[in-house]
Amino acid sequence: MPEEELLGVVSKFAEPSQKGQPLQPRLAASINYLTTHQLREQVLSEATNKYRAPENCVSLNIPTVNTPIWGNISPGIRTHELKIQKILKLLTSGITAFARSIDSTDMTEEQQDALALLCNTQYEINCFQKSSLRPTLNPKFAGLCKANVTPPPRQLFGDDLPKQVKDLDEEAKGVGLIKPPSSSRPQAYHRQHPYATTNRPRGQPNRATGTFPKVAPYPQRPLLGQGPQRIAWKMRQPHIPATQLPKKDQKIR
Repeated sequence: MPEEELLGVVSKFAEPSQKGQPLQPRLAASINYLTTHQLREQVLSEATNKYRAPENCVSLNIPTVNTPIWGNISPGIRTHELKIQKILKLLTSGITAFARSIDSTDMTEEQQDALALLCNTQYEINCFQKSSLRPTLNPKFAGLCKANVTPPPRQLFGDDLPKQVKDLDEEAKGVGLIKPPSSSRPQAYHRQHPYATTNRPRGQPNRATGTFPKVAPYPQRPLLGQGPQRIAWKMRQPHIPATQLPKKDQKIR
């Protein structure tokens, strides 16, 4: 088989590569370094202050947790939220710097994709920030953490939080008026087996009743009478017929 045909068959059935086109060597080396090393706090502070959110892009503002919620969460959750806000600050500064470096009238396809991916990353982080607070909220107010709600520009749960809480409270009362659906599955019928035997190994269920009987260490007593007694063989008395028993006045020889 010619080599050209062999290569065509291999490329047809081989798994596609998950890697994209290579970048310029110096650019690739810079990206690899920046993504694996933490920058100094002073450098990060200078960069974030240089690229503040534009006044006509309120969505790039970092939302803060509403005061009624922030004042009632544990210190551990507060620390977690502050870390998320720090990540958002770096991301929004990066979006602002990238947006200032492009011309909106002449954007390439790669620039459009980069801007869309960066902005969607901010949206996902805002949604994650709200969902991370769900365990601390009352279950009937869990609707505040829905991911399909657009993150507000200033406060995480919106500027009208009291109104949202009131609406969710009324909604919860309305749901409480509805009777929960009862199960249509009939209850299992257990047939009574009063004379079911229990002479089986310990721990084995009764096939007739499907229950685990309380098996005594020795054979149980029958329905009538006392059943066998566990008496040592040496202490058993010989059986004497009633006709051979001595009378009251007769002396035993």
